[in-house]
Amino acid sequence: MLVAVNPQERVDATPVAGRRVLRELIAPVLPGSGPETIEALVASARLRTLDPHETVYRQGDPVELLLILDGHLAFQRTNVSGQHLITGVATTGDLFGFSAMAPVQSSVEAVALTRSRVAQWSGSDVRSRALADPALALDAVDSLASSLHSVLERIEGYMHQDSRRRVLRILARHQELFFSDPPVLTRGHLPGLVGTTREMTGSVLRQLEREGVIARVGRSGLRLLRPELLAN
Repeated sequence: MLVAVNPQERVDATPVAGRRVLRELIAPVLPGSGPETIEALVASARLRTLDPHETVYRQGDPVELLLILDGHLAFQRTNVSGQHLITGVATTGDLFGFSAMAPVQSSVEAVALTRSRVAQWSGSDVRSRALADPALALDAVDSLASSLHSVLERIEGYMHQDSRRRVLRILARHQELFFSDPPVLTRGHLPGLVGTTREMTGSVLRQLEREGVIARVGRSGLRLLRPELLAN
């Protein structure tokens, strides 16, 4: 489970280098936006450095546009029964949060998995720039449409796949994060990503270990033994 803290926001200590990285990363993910819009976003971004487990924003806070300059973030939602569901994992270069242009509250909490650097924009800032540059608004529509399709695919997986299939799908999707050294994601993250109980996820992992697909390492790690079987 991800543990959120109430941090004192830290501004990036190297703003010049941070904005250079920001400029390099933001242009490819906003392909339709003009250079003036890109430069305006670079200039107005709020740069932050985050420690592992540090909260970027909480469930119920106003949505903000967010670009990961370096590191990995997870997005988790606490349901009515108190269970943590991890709705997504993002890495360097990922841009999300265009729903910030509408006055809505975030349905998820964003938490750093590793030491990370991010750039943030308020919804009002992004909305005003989209009004001035229709190409940015179209980039936002494309991003929101892609996010919607991803959500629908996850819902379909929850409805039609058993726990074993869901565990295999998550391990395959985030293979580099689970099986890196050191790992970014651990066994403790699996229940939230899969959407099942810790007991059910543990049962599937033990079964996969008996079949020689994976091995459990230490208190929370995993080793991949037969990668070709993750797709089965």
